[in-house]
Amino acid sequence: MAAARTLVAPRLAAASTFASLHCLRPLLPSRLAPSPRAALHGSAPRPGPRVALVLSGCGVYDGTELHEASAVLVHLSRGGAEVQIFAPDVPQMHVIDHTKGQPSESESRNVLTESARIARGKITDLAQLSAANHDAAIFPGGFGAAKNLSTFAVDGKDCKVNRDVERVLKEFHTAGKPIGTFFVCPLPGFL
Repeated sequence: MAAARTLVAPRLAAASTFASLHCLRPLLPSRLAPSPRAALHGSAPRPGPRVALVLSGCGVYDGTELHEASAVLVHLSRGGAEVQIFAPDVPQMHVIDHTKGQPSESESRNVLTESARIARGKITDLAQLSAANHDAAIFPGGFGAAKNLSTFAVDGKDCKVNRDVERVLKEFHTAGKPIGTFFVCPLPGFL
């Protein structure tokens, strides 16, 4: 029994000391805060689900709808998920001047580069997304889904889907993993 106390005491003391540092608690998600039980058994806290968020640019009329993307990010964060953001490295169909709601003929933009605005620069090319490394995939709305992830905005029911988007959807479906898609504002001709 003395040997067990000798082995366990340092871990319990370390956990108690760390747990008593209330100033650090706001900096750590509750799921990462060590518990005396975890210290006793030497086990690490279980990480949250890994979620891939797939963006289609930045801006409701030519990319991802910002409110939808930020709402998803907030709720995933509150739920303890580890989010990795992706977008295809392709040119946007066109650029919309959001102050006028009209195409800007003289501009061209890249979907990955524009999506990086929402991701604060921490973004990965969609070509690198694998269902094997994530528990779920979410596609927020915005006209970019119909313009940059597919040709639905132009071709309607005869549209083509970006090859990486199609591959990702098939991988997650085949693996039986959740795929979240949502569109708050209906696309013309879609509903």
